[in-house]
Amino acid sequence: MRAAARRIESEAAYRLEDQVGYWLRRAYQRHMAIFAAAMGDLDLTSTQFAALVKLRELEAAPQTELGRLTGMDRATISGVVARLQKRDLVQLRADPQDRRARIIALTEAGEALLAQALGRVESVSDQTLAPVGAAEAMSLRETLRKLG
Repeated sequence: MRAAARRIESEAAYRLEDQVGYWLRRAYQRHMAIFAAAMGDLDLTSTQFAALVKLRELEAAPQTELGRLTGMDRATISGVVARLQKRDLVQLRADPQDRRARIIALTEAGEALLAQALGRVESVSDQTLAPVGAAEAMSLRETLRKLG
């Protein structure tokens, strides 16, 4: 009976607003709303932006590597690449080492769109972190890196 009483007491003490996941989700939702507002006229999602940025850095990459480096699973990166290709922002070619694999690279249109987006993205982070001071923002970035 004692264990049951402790369980009921523990359940009664549980508050959603005290949970890490709740606040991470709220912060993510806020950040995504700010990102969408900044990029809305570019018709660019955060996952598409991440893929374009990483492709610019790498110059070209196999789709599986692009997914891994951007933190997207196989289905997500496949959809992102298909939408970017449909808009002529990336081009695909067969991998000479593995004909089943596809190498993805930015097109000129992709480079141009990315340049526009990069001009706006710093303000997205600034707006997201606006409620906290500089020291807290730096600490938050470090903490999130450790959690990722």
